[in-house]
Amino acid sequence: MISKRMRAAIGAGLLTLLLAACSGDDTTENTGSIDDGQSGQGLDTHTQSEAPESAEEDSEIGFEMNSEGEVDEAEDVPPEAEEAILSVFDEYISTFNEKDIEGYLQLLRTDDGYFDEEEERTALEKVYESFDVEREVELKTISEYKEDEAHVYADLILTTTDPSNGAEVTRTGRQITVFHLVEEEWKIASIHFMADPE
Repeated sequence: MISKRMRAAIGAGLLTLLLAACSGDDTTENTGSIDDGQSGQGLDTHTQSEAPESAEEDSEIGFEMNSEGEVDEAEDVPPEAEEAILSVFDEYISTFNEKDIEGYLQLLRTDDGYFDEEEERTALEKVYESFDVEREVELKTISEYKEDEAHVYADLILTTTDPSNGAEVTRTGRQITVFHLVEEEWKIASIHFMADPE
């Protein structure tokens, strides 16, 4: 079976993504790369600080696609781990959509080198002040699994509405959400979003 490795690259923050989506401006810097020569807008959806060098070296962010163009699911994921990881992912989506900033922040890994809690809070407050935002999950699967790390692949629909004029923009994209097991809890260590070409 032939598979392609696709990688999502870290790019601009959540506010930049939403501003680009709402303005319909396609001049946003293309920071994503795909090994087969295609390209899309690769945007980190959050203001996370850079991951530690060791984490970058040990973990390649991406997903496998089989010859049918479907994302390969990770093998040998223990059922209890799968349930826990996907539950945190669902909570991440729901707290974002419900503008539950404190609930959202509790899901993030905030120790040194990961998310900066205050930067995330500030970015989210700015987003919620400027736009009505909704994320809808079309598909989700654990695409990579190790004992203390998991990657959740998701197809997302991101809808932003400008409350001042009612202008609505919908973008689709693919996201890899990286989870780390920290003190027996799955925490979001990084989030990587690639918008589909328009």
